[in-house]
Amino acid sequence: MVRNPIDIWFDFIDPASVLLLLDIEAAIEEGAEWACGSEIRWHPFELRPPPTPLVGIDDAEIAPLWVSARPLASAAGIDVAPPNLVPWTRKAHELVTHANAQDSSLANSVRVAIARAYALEGRDIGRVDVLVQIAIDHGLDRTETKAVLDVDRYDADVAASGRRAREAGITISPTLIVGTRRIEGFHNRTTLGTLLGT
Repeated sequence: MVRNPIDIWFDFIDPASVLLLLDIEAAIEEGAEWACGSEIRWHPFELRPPPTPLVGIDDAEIAPLWVSARPLASAAGIDVAPPNLVPWTRKAHELVTHANAQDSSLANSVRVAIARAYALEGRDIGRVDVLVQIAIDHGLDRTETKAVLDVDRYDADVAASGRRAREAGITISPTLIVGTRRIEGFHNRTTLGTLLGT
């Protein structure tokens, strides 16, 4: 029997998080019992929260993440193409929180779209105009979304999520917690099915 819920701490600039997100979506589409029968809760875990200086993808902390992720992405048939600048993801997480306040399934669609925009399409998800366009593409109101992002309505919520994670000893993105079990890093849907399906 699957243990519920599955809590996942992730960040959009982390390629392992993006691959995990896409693989879980694929597992849901395939009807995998562990994925469809679980409440999956995604939590912001900013790797480089503001005001951490902005860096390029060749940064000493960031580059190894992509070196590790590229073969995994290739094996999954995913072509990654992140932008050269590593943005702050606070606003992206705020947009997902805003979407979730309206509908959790909408929030999931927006989350996937943001992940794809960054890692697969090379878009700067730190820009409000990019995020507003994603919101519009998913049926959210342009004016309301821009106002929410401009006034940092969910800024404190996103920052608090990161603090809670660190207080719980979470240091790696992504980290999954199911009951008392902790699973760190990327694991594909087959491995997750084995780990979580019994």
